[in-house]
Amino acid sequence: MKREDQIKSLAKKLVQRRTELLQLLDGELSQLHNSDDAVAGDLADAAVELDYATVNSTLAEAESEELAAIQAALLRVDEGAYGRCVDCSKNIPFDRLRNVPFADKCVQCQEAEESLENAIRLSNNATGAAKGANQRRSRSTSSRR
Repeated sequence: MKREDQIKSLAKKLVQRRTELLQLLDGELSQLHNSDDAVAGDLADAAVELDYATVNSTLAEAESEELAAIQAALLRVDEGAYGRCVDCSKNIPFDRLRNVPFADKCVQCQEAEESLENAIRLSNNATGAAKGANQRRSRSTSSRR
């Protein structure tokens, strides 16, 4: 199958998934709205409702993120840029697109981005730990005075 035909096939799957996500999101948002209107019978009922609301909210957030990625992918389809890495412009392998149809980066660029994000996260954690140690030391020495 030619790459153009493969991309058309994936575009159809993206549209189908977008429809599914919109329906799921509508259901979760309705449940969240209904849980806001529900009057809890007792503390246990309120705790269960809160748990359900938290799960629905988390699912809705994940679905919204996937929906945004799909919308961006469909826009790239319309622009003729779908299937090319947004960073290096190389073709994204079809196997990757089949597994992650809204992928906008090739594996190498995605891994580079994730490595950078991890390095930043580690640096921020180290900076935060150093600040915390300095603050503890500062409190410790000021309490001795």
